[in-house]
Amino acid sequence: MGEEEHAAQAPTPNAPDRSSMTATPSASPVTPSAPFPAENGEAALIRATVEGDERAFATIVEAHHRRVFNFLYQLTRHRHDAEDLTQQTFIKAYRHLPQFDPARPLINWLLTIARHAAINHFRDNKRWTELPPDTAGHEPSPARTAEVRDRTETLWDRARSLLSAREYEVLWLRFAEELSTEETARVVGLTQTHVKVLVFRARRALMKGEA
Repeated sequence: MGEEEHAAQAPTPNAPDRSSMTATPSASPVTPSAPFPAENGEAALIRATVEGDERAFATIVEAHHRRVFNFLYQLTRHRHDAEDLTQQTFIKAYRHLPQFDPARPLINWLLTIARHAAINHFRDNKRWTELPPDTAGHEPSPARTAEVRDRTETLWDRARSLLSAREYEVLWLRFAEELSTEETARVVGLTQTHVKVLVFRARRALMKGEA
């Protein structure tokens, strides 16, 4: 069971100012974002938030907002919906933070909450039918950066047109968000074997699409 389902068992901090959770990502929604490094500082921020420090939670939101938004945008393909669901995700995370284990990666927990928010959103709107190469170099030029971004967007657009919603979701978590198989399985609520099968099917479909 996810930590968010045990919120009634511990005191809940007051909800933070919603304005601290509405920052719009500066990059294209389909651009994978750099992972936030797990470090002792994040555990300190979590502890401070639970103790009532809203500035600490604002720092957490700033660090993870883009990744959560990008993931939700991939599920909804609608910027306004993704923004609303991102806000819902952080509000729920704030309320349930006392139950979170700081030894675990916070981003995985946030993506799990985001996914549940997306499922509820689609169910409410009666639209939910199915659960849904390294380019590093030395100081790439703006033209090169734009080329890589365009190529990445084209790849994910093609994947969306060829794959099922669940295959696409798993592929995004594994390779855009760079989660491990185990982490991906936790977010989507599947076994690691099932995740590996979905990744294999997705890759096979993409290779056939290139033929």
